[in-house]
Amino acid sequence: MTVRVWPNHERVIPEAFVGSGSVVVAARAHSVEPSGNGYLYGYEVDTVDPSGQAATVLTYVDTGGTHDQNSAVVVDPLTSEPVSVWAYPNDPGLPVLPQVTYREAVAELLTTLGMPVTNPSLTVAAYRPGKRAVVRVDSQEGTLFLKVVRPHRVGPIVRTHSQFVAAGLPVPRVLSSRGDGLLVLERVRGVPAGSRILDIADDPRFIASLTALTGRIASVPVTEQARADAMDHADWHRRTLAAALPKDADEIDRLYDAIGRRSIGWSTSDRAVVHGDLHLEQIFVDDREPWRISGLLDIDTAGWGHPVRDVGAVVAHLVVTGLWHRSRDDAERGAAAERLADAIARDWARRHRSETDRLGPAIGSQLLAHAGGQATTGSVTGIATAEQLLAATRAALAEPAPALPSGPGLRPRSAPGTTV
Repeated sequence: MTVRVWPNHERVIPEAFVGSGSVVVAARAHSVEPSGNGYLYGYEVDTVDPSGQAATVLTYVDTGGTHDQNSAVVVDPLTSEPVSVWAYPNDPGLPVLPQVTYREAVAELLTTLGMPVTNPSLTVAAYRPGKRAVVRVDSQEGTLFLKVVRPHRVGPIVRTHSQFVAAGLPVPRVLSSRGDGLLVLERVRGVPAGSRILDIADDPRFIASLTALTGRIASVPVTEQARADAMDHADWHRRTLAAALPKDADEIDRLYDAIGRRSIGWSTSDRAVVHGDLHLEQIFVDDREPWRISGLLDIDTAGWGHPVRDVGAVVAHLVVTGLWHRSRDDAERGAAAERLADAIARDWARRHRSETDRLGPAIGSQLLAHAGGQATTGSVTGIATAEQLLAATRAALAEPAPALPSGPGLRPRSAPGTTV
């Protein structure tokens, strides 16, 4: 498969910066994801201004046609097609984002909403270009979170939060919202579950809490469909990953074909309300009793879907987390993440014996999506991580087998490096 992934940024990005006063010195691939009928490519761009001041600018090249007055439209010489180039925070999909990235502007904005803050400190907690951003605001008055989404998403998100709160789920309340894409959220209690991985990895009470949480989510009277996930976007992820790892294209096709065969018969009648993007950074736990779940974030994605997709997302994210810790010479946390991934998968299979065949495709599609995100950076580390995630996918799609015994040098079935 020969699909060109990245545009000719050596020509496109310097041309987009013409007139800005800054000169482009270098650009590094950062991310890639779907955008309309094209792709949104992210770069870290090193620049120097006329005074000699150096800066690194997060810059995006959008072939999907999204642009506004803050975008530069440049013709890609390789395709002769126009592309839109813009720099953070001037995101065309999130028009209010520039207003929440500067302290003075945030202080003024919150005052107009009846929530004045003193000497606010801002931290970007999350950013997905064109989709959403979350800015943490710490001040003498406390902590708030400013969530920026596409304007048309405000109403549905406010409604979903209200439904989850009414159902007793520990999600943050929406304190204020505006039609331009801004929501102000309260802080949830506790700490991210991922920060307590050593405490919860071998505690069955955490898995019981997670099971109870997903059961409560299933009872929320949401009518929307869950946001499309890695399995829904399988064709895009397949093309992108195969283009980034051409020597593995045949295996990538084989893995995606296996996922397709094993998921094609899934019925729509056995769906329930799911979170849609569940992982340990979305789940908060009590600081003193970390097995106890105290908060749940980012329910924008919630809606009707197959329950196994939340389990697949959690397990795949834990495998990636394990790799991340191991790459930083933290084998203890890496192994803990892998043990928890296996424990969650085993627990789900035990409770859904008639649907255990769904677990492999759900985990595998998520692992391959993570692999694509790593491989498309083009870095040595990214490529190596993607290769490990391909191995993890092979393990996830293998026929059910007894768990491997524990001991030095042995790895869980869900972990990269397992023999299939």
